[in-house]
Amino acid sequence: MKIVFATLILNFCAIAPALAADTAIKPFHAEYATLRNGSELGRTTLDLNDNGDGSWTFRSETRGTSGMAKIVGVHIVETSRFRWKDGHPEALAYDYKQDAAFKQHVRHADFDWKAGEVRVSEGDGHFTYAIAPGIIDRQAVTLALARDLMRGATAFDYKVAVKDRIENMRYARGANETLKVPAGEFKTVPMQREGELGGDHKRVARSWFTESLGWLPVQIEQTEKKGDTVTLKLVSTNRR
Repeated sequence: MKIVFATLILNFCAIAPALAADTAIKPFHAEYATLRNGSELGRTTLDLNDNGDGSWTFRSETRGTSGMAKIVGVHIVETSRFRWKDGHPEALAYDYKQDAAFKQHVRHADFDWKAGEVRVSEGDGHFTYAIAPGIIDRQAVTLALARDLMRGATAFDYKVAVKDRIENMRYARGANETLKVPAGEFKTVPMQREGELGGDHKRVARSWFTESLGWLPVQIEQTEKKGDTVTLKLVSTNRR
């Protein structure tokens, strides 16, 4: 059975409101149920921490707890280190590691601001390309969305580092929705990535944010090209 946790974690993850460059962001911990086509396969935890040196760390961890994900021992850890610049996240380093019985996948990225380079290693491949102001890794996209929702932005465009290039990602705001998840019922603002087409199905990435929890996403969902849908639903958080 195809494991699609990895793609979801890469697209969504980092969740805290950023008000301005000089506004402190409280560290948080949140837990999500992870489902594939409606069946729960695992749990994902998200942690944001202030490193005390001007940088922050966001870490996500997913473990398979049911079905094939449990059998093959799916374990994914993704870590972003970033700084706040002019109220926006800016990447410093990124690590991704996926372990399962028959598959291991590792990616590391350094953002060398002095040299003006992004250096990425993945397996036997090594990639270098020019850095850009305001660049973020894919895990930090949700953090950038939350910050822009907080300030009432009308445009949601981001420069995102992927394996061998910078990708421009654009999101659109949808109509407000009331959403029920294990953590409760929330009024939410849905955000959807634009321009994702492929195969016989449309690849769609969506997140539902709630102002009542400091713009934490209460649900994150991705539909793959072949039609599989992976969803994260908020179970608990220490945010108020």
